[in-house]
Amino acid sequence: MPSVKDLGKRLKSVTSTVKITKAMKMVAASKLRQAEANMKAARPFASSMQGFLSEHIQPVEDDAKPKSVTFLAISSDKGLCGGINSKAVKQVKLELAALGDDVSTEVLLVGSKARDGLMRSHAKRISISYDETYRGAVTFSLASYLAEEMLAKPAENFTILYNKFKSVINFDITALTYKSPEVLEGSGVMDEYEFEGQKEQVLADMYQFNLACSLYGCILENCTSEQASRMTAMDSASTNATEMIARLQLQYNRLRQAKITTELTEIVAGAESV
Repeated sequence: MPSVKDLGKRLKSVTSTVKITKAMKMVAASKLRQAEANMKAARPFASSMQGFLSEHIQPVEDDAKPKSVTFLAISSDKGLCGGINSKAVKQVKLELAALGDDVSTEVLLVGSKARDGLMRSHAKRISISYDETYRGAVTFSLASYLAEEMLAKPAENFTILYNKFKSVINFDITALTYKSPEVLEGSGVMDEYEFEGQKEQVLADMYQFNLACSLYGCILENCTSEQASRMTAMDSASTNATEMIARLQLQYNRLRQAKITTELTEIVAGAESV
């Protein structure tokens, strides 16, 4: 049974934890408002090119199984944000298992948490990991760089895995898949349009711009989901710690009262014996 001194130390420790979790919740709430505003402002921009090229570059059910796939999974560099990182890791494992060993796969990771979760079981599939991507503001330049890195890996399909923000307590892991740029070079594709310059080069640039727009939106969605998940996790941690303090305080008071009663009984017994 713990002593009064041990319970006092435990109470002090949990009380300090509550102060930290409440502060982290307030910080996450502040960052969430800004991240959500940026995400909503970028959604029309991110979806503009997707609607224009989706019928040409997004795979359909009748398509044959690709021989090579490049994945880009978006996670975070910090923990204490619920299960968004574990969801990303789990989805990567499911996607790789569904493709099997006969399909050549490469995995690009944004955020160190996904890398940590995949290193033990899928280290050979990881091509490169980009850390500290959220240190500064999420920019289109970052998305363009990641799109260029993805296209540097020759593959038939390119898949982006990210957490899509729906509400403060609801965000689902989502896969966004595109065929390779070569599909735009097929005969008859977009022949109804006139091009200034080489058609193949224009289509290749359009494809890369579309991929960068999609990545920009996906990163902002994941960033917003991270802050919402962290705020919810810190709120739950604060609630649990507060309940623990109440239980420890009750136990501490009972033990302290029992100790005082015992000491008084000993004093009275000693006085009577004199």
